[in-house]
Amino acid sequence: MSLPGNSPAVTRATPPEAPLDAARLVATLRREAPARTAYVEVRFSGMLERPLILRGEMEYLGPGRLAKRVDAPWHEYTAVDGGTASLQRGDKPARTLPLAQVPELEGFLRGFSALLGGDPATLARDFSLAASGNPGRWQLVLKPREARLARRVVSLRVDGSGTEPWCFRTEDADGDVGFLLVGPLASSPVPARVSAIQVDGLCRGIALK
Repeated sequence: MSLPGNSPAVTRATPPEAPLDAARLVATLRREAPARTAYVEVRFSGMLERPLILRGEMEYLGPGRLAKRVDAPWHEYTAVDGGTASLQRGDKPARTLPLAQVPELEGFLRGFSALLGGDPATLARDFSLAASGNPGRWQLVLKPREARLARRVVSLRVDGSGTEPWCFRTEDADGDVGFLLVGPLASSPVPARVSAIQVDGLCRGIALK
């Protein structure tokens, strides 16, 4: 029989952390339009000897409306409004393209807009969603449902913390990989000979060496 004051210590097991809900996570990413953010984009292609590194600003203008400005290494402005995309490079006249002519691109942009709009219902129509990690450091993986989009894009991965996305990683069906670094990562110095593994590590919180 244990005497008062000498009872054995009771160990309380820490309850397991509840898994992240992808739909709720997407809803927390909602931005009020217009929302602007600086970015650095790093593209890896089998056709290039070294990665292509772009810097500029992105703008979310509301559902179905996006804009992307490239400031370096050249000047370019792309705007998507509903079913139309326009591209202007340097001082040349803008070119306009109906997105219906490129349905796989339309699906991808629709998903990207739904992601920035915090609209999980629209996003889930075009992509399967899976979330992992915890609120302090999470990862969201989107995979296309529609066959035409899947022939172009294998997956879109978003890394972030709290309500802030930091990195968008796109893997194409041909093996090319692109990273869009935003928020605190947008000011990261990225060397010309950086590898895809290094940039992927940066998205996961591993500093470049």
